[in-house]
Amino acid sequence: MSAPASPRRRLPWPLLWALPILGLGLLWGGAHGPLDLAEHVGYAICHQIQVRSYVFGDLTLPLCARCTGQYLAWPVVFLLAWRWRRLRAAGLPPRPLLLILIGFLLLWAFDGFNSYLTLLRGRPWLYAPHNLLRLITGLGQGLALGFLFLPLCNQMLWAEPDPQPLLGRGRELAQAVGLALLLALAVHSRVLALFYPLSLLSTLSAFALLSLVGMLLLIGLQNRVAAARRPRDLLILLPPGMAFAVLLLLAANLARAYLEQVVGLPPLG
Repeated sequence: MSAPASPRRRLPWPLLWALPILGLGLLWGGAHGPLDLAEHVGYAICHQIQVRSYVFGDLTLPLCARCTGQYLAWPVVFLLAWRWRRLRAAGLPPRPLLLILIGFLLLWAFDGFNSYLTLLRGRPWLYAPHNLLRLITGLGQGLALGFLFLPLCNQMLWAEPDPQPLLGRGRELAQAVGLALLLALAVHSRVLALFYPLSLLSTLSAFALLSLVGMLLLIGLQNRVAAARRPRDLLILLPPGMAFAVLLLLAANLARAYLEQVVGLPPLG
């Protein structure tokens, strides 16, 4: 007598709705190649004012100088977390380093405020803003948020997170700042060969961050906070998180296009 056939394993419901959305996102944004996809991401999350963006020959980065910096800093944080074997670290930095990170955030906010007032007044406020300063303060903001946000994410994701701080010593912060300055040099050099890598890295970083936010929302809705024990437990959440990012970017693109083309608001970029 033959054994009964085992039931076919069904895909989890988050995957059932996530995969078609991801396919739609690729058709919508990537019809003309990866750079077109990067432009759609930039259009959704950044003002794209050209004089505040880096231009490589006749090509403009999809994100302004400040956004380019902050999203290029996130891969630095993840790279160092992997290098230090602290991808699950859930502790905040010690107080001296925490104060430095807060200082990075304050510098970013102050420079942005000065730049905005300069735009409104038509003349410099405290000092004349420029793209290198926007880029550097953006990198500082990205490092600060990365070293603060990733431990909080680990607290929400893992059942047994690593209690040590992700950033524990001054020389580790120096490593992060050094890598960030190398990226600043790459952007500021305007070497044409670097345009595509920098464009794709910055916009992929932004998409990854939105996907992570989507994953956190999903585990909150499913009441599965701090439930993951293995990497595969998180992999099942990745497609729905990416689908959330696609929907958010699509909505932002459509809203901006409507305001600019139908309502008649002047284009931001």
